[in-house]
Amino acid sequence: MELFEMTTALIATATATLITLLWLCVRGLASERRQPPGPKPKPFIGNLTDLPSGPHEWLEYAKMSRKYCSDVLFFKVLGTPLLVINTFEAARELLEKKGALYSDRPRMVMIKELMRWDWNLILMSYGKRFTAYRRVVQQEFQPNAVPRLHHSVMAREVLALLHRLLEAPEDLVEHLKHLAGGIIMMVTYGHEVKSVTDKYVAIAEAVREHAEARPGIELVDVLPPLKYLPTWFPGASFHRVARVARELSFRMRTEPFEMVKTRMAAGTAVPCMATRLLSQDLVCEDVDPEEFIKNCCGVVYSAGADTTTAALRNFTLAMMAYPEIQGKAQGELDRVVGRDRLPTFNDSAHLPYIWRIVKESLRWKAVSALGVPHATLDNDEYHGGYIPKGATVLANIYGMLHDESIYSNPDDFNPDRYLPTPEKPHGEPDPMRAAFGFGRRICPGRFFAEDSLFIAIASMLHVFTISTPEGTDGAEVVRNVTWSSGLVSHPSPFPFRFTLRFESARAVVHSTQL
Repeated sequence: MELFEMTTALIATATATLITLLWLCVRGLASERRQPPGPKPKPFIGNLTDLPSGPHEWLEYAKMSRKYCSDVLFFKVLGTPLLVINTFEAARELLEKKGALYSDRPRMVMIKELMRWDWNLILMSYGKRFTAYRRVVQQEFQPNAVPRLHHSVMAREVLALLHRLLEAPEDLVEHLKHLAGGIIMMVTYGHEVKSVTDKYVAIAEAVREHAEARPGIELVDVLPPLKYLPTWFPGASFHRVARVARELSFRMRTEPFEMVKTRMAAGTAVPCMATRLLSQDLVCEDVDPEEFIKNCCGVVYSAGADTTTAALRNFTLAMMAYPEIQGKAQGELDRVVGRDRLPTFNDSAHLPYIWRIVKESLRWKAVSALGVPHATLDNDEYHGGYIPKGATVLANIYGMLHDESIYSNPDDFNPDRYLPTPEKPHGEPDPMRAAFGFGRRICPGRFFAEDSLFIAIASMLHVFTISTPEGTDGAEVVRNVTWSSGLVSHPSPFPFRFTLRFESARAVVHSTQL
């Protein structure tokens, strides 16, 4: 028996090694035409050791871009080509003007094939199926639909946030998760989230933790033949991780959806995205209509909350480090809103400085620093450099939004940078052009996200003063914060203090009815 097990293990090892070597050889036979600038690849491993590691790799890509005097960088990692775009100009030329060519997603063996998250619009390959899903999601979050369908939900959840901050301001991070999860669950499924321990929020949080790492970092992503290793094989623990993720994905899509169907049958369902879609005759090629709707709702549920939480934490940091900007914003709120009520969406057009703070919060610390990877659908060239079909393409969004040739003193939080000046008659570029992605893959929920950030930021600034604890300096606090890698970049924990801004603020919150 032992001899049999040893023989089986040796055969599996030899097979895996042979398949991997053959795969690398095939990839190595690809055209060696002149490629965009980047480090010289080493035999077999390519540029594996040249890729930035550790926190803030987007800063390293920006440095390498300057080193090679190129707005794009080319790497080859174990035979897989990788292109990193570091400027607006290159992103516009490749991801927007050539959108049809650059709108695919990488293979993502771990996430799409083993975890089976290929149902997710964000990760879906480009084609008819992607277009059908995006059309449905986009109609729910287009600019004219957001105020009509979603503003009332945002306002109620932000009021609930203010109540929680009055009671326990030290639990800010949990409150922001509750806010983001509450908005998304009500908008998508008509479900009220009463605490962060809510069953459905807990599932979404577990999914987020599994998706935290950026796609492509698992060994099986760069050596796809490894997916055929048996689960018991040394180093094949990714199979167990994938099984747990598959189960979470199924629960995340299915459980809240079935809840809505049950409530519709009982006549108690709250109007929401799921009820609206279930009342339509939707058709998607090769997909059951209910599965189609379940997947459309699931992508909103899984992707919508995390970015809001990260952006509001970055906003909090900025207010601590730049108290003069906070004071200017509160002055605008006092002039427009007064102190006997809370801000509303009706005040939106009269609060331009608040809107500039929203923009600057998304620029200063980009919540998706490297975005979601794109992939090329065919061979291409850029400034004479050959980009092969199937190349993974990363947009260094953080690098673009901190480009010194475009943004003056980019590390400073300065909402007035968007105002016109004699040198820049249109002000500095709107960061929204990059913060939500590019081309045919731009986030369909961007208008929804902007509005939810506006009402949250306006309300928090109206009621509270955000500062550092006594004896600490805001700029020093920011210097000590690091941001996580992954699809969404979260700041590490930091100290803060929320205090009531004026004597009647508590009464204003408690007396507000929505």
